[in-house]
Amino acid sequence: MGEIKPRLRVHPFRFGFRRVARGAGCCLGLLVLGLWAAGVFGRDRSAAQSTQAVAGAFRPDRILVKPKPGEAPAKLASWHDKHHAKVLRRFPQLGDAEVVQLPPGADVPATLARYQASGLVECAEPDYYVHAHVAPNDPFYADGSLWGLDNTGQNGGLPDADIDAPEGWDTLNSSTNIIVAVIDSGVRYTHEDLAANMWRNPGEVAGNNADDDHNGIRDDVYGINAITDSGDPNDDNGHGTHIAGIIGAVGNNGRGLVGVAWRVQIMALKFMDPAGNGSMSDAIQCLDYARAKGAKVINASWGSTNASTLLNSAIDRARQAGIIFVASSGNEGLSNDVQPSYPANSAYDNIVAVTATTRIDSFYPFGNYGATSVDLAAPGSAIVSTWFTGDNQYATSSGTSMAAAYVSGALALVRARFPDATYRQLIDRVLTNTTPLVSLADKCATGGRLNLAKALGPATLPNFTKESFVGTQFELRLHGEPGRTYAVEATTNFLQWARIATNTAAADGTIVFTDGGAAGASLRYYRAVLIE
Repeated sequence: MGEIKPRLRVHPFRFGFRRVARGAGCCLGLLVLGLWAAGVFGRDRSAAQSTQAVAGAFRPDRILVKPKPGEAPAKLASWHDKHHAKVLRRFPQLGDAEVVQLPPGADVPATLARYQASGLVECAEPDYYVHAHVAPNDPFYADGSLWGLDNTGQNGGLPDADIDAPEGWDTLNSSTNIIVAVIDSGVRYTHEDLAANMWRNPGEVAGNNADDDHNGIRDDVYGINAITDSGDPNDDNGHGTHIAGIIGAVGNNGRGLVGVAWRVQIMALKFMDPAGNGSMSDAIQCLDYARAKGAKVINASWGSTNASTLLNSAIDRARQAGIIFVASSGNEGLSNDVQPSYPANSAYDNIVAVTATTRIDSFYPFGNYGATSVDLAAPGSAIVSTWFTGDNQYATSSGTSMAAAYVSGALALVRARFPDATYRQLIDRVLTNTTPLVSLADKCATGGRLNLAKALGPATLPNFTKESFVGTQFELRLHGEPGRTYAVEATTNFLQWARIATNTAAADGTIVFTDGGAAGASLRYYRAVLIE
């Protein structure tokens, strides 16, 4: 069987660990996404009135109006008084636009309709909520080192020559239920930015030197080492650790960097030695292990010009299990349409073949390409990630290996967001939502670079769907993003909000909250807050 080489051009650089507090960013994502006005009931709940929904995209207690030019200000002031409204603030530079406080319980849409029909205003609109883009507090993200995630033109880059990660993270930043198998040189599973995101074998007891899950390998807690047929996949080359960090370095932990997926399960499967060489037989063993242990995405940043029938069979078995196989195209600067490279060129529809781009959206000059054999591109030049020489070490590397890792991280998030989709539907979603680039014309089938935000789509705004009393508890049902964590907060005056419950949305997006204090207030309002 042919020798396998990793796909990178590596330039180790010891960034070191910086204990720098960069601020919390939007770590809690305190964003008002939904609102429900609920009439609170007396002790005789049999006579309780039904609740009324208030649109969650705007404040329920204020509106914005702009007086109609030429109308006497006193007329509008009289209108406010008649409807028990109060002007809180004026903006002279905006034609004396006003922030108007509404009376308690006012119906915003109906109030706006009345103002618009009065003939006294040029426009009347809701006081919409806005929110900050989700941003992690990891130092290398904050200082602009991670251009592939967010490129603002730093260090000679081209603004927006990135995967639109911040915009995508507004929809989803974690995929805690998705296992991504990194079949590579191993992973430094004790690294400060990887340890919390390492997959742990639920059938194995760490450190007892026993084969608890009866798969023939002792203490395979984080994965396996196919070279030694052991349960220690620690990295002695660096390539695998670098790939793992791009996919899923822990986000928002104030250390190092952030992966495409802030939370994910990284399975470490080692089959390459310290020189970066591996064999097909060991790759097959790793691939079968990943399938048996529930991996949903496999990253294969390596290749050979030699096709293997048995490796192809292993990939096909993974396909039948619904596993997506992400492969780098190679770094020889050749056309894979002319000179195939495997497994990227293997003919299975669960394979996603990836080439690379630079920080100015040019084609990575060493990357292999192919209008029919390569699917898309992703950032692959001067990529900072975790490194194997220490638990707080980082390095910069280049190659289609790095580009493949971006795609694997994105597919983990897409898979978490659309849990009922087939592997092919997920792949198609990524491929049909790339950012087209002139530099990628004839370089890959889509002619585009990975776009996380487009692949994930806009977030589903949480919506309260049902309310009822269950015993002494007032129960609220909320529909939000599957797997996202929300809190419900309550208030009686819109000034002080109290958190009453926190819960994670089920696979169908349903969340149930209860409030035991609802019966003690004459009027109570609720809002949903996105936590993670």
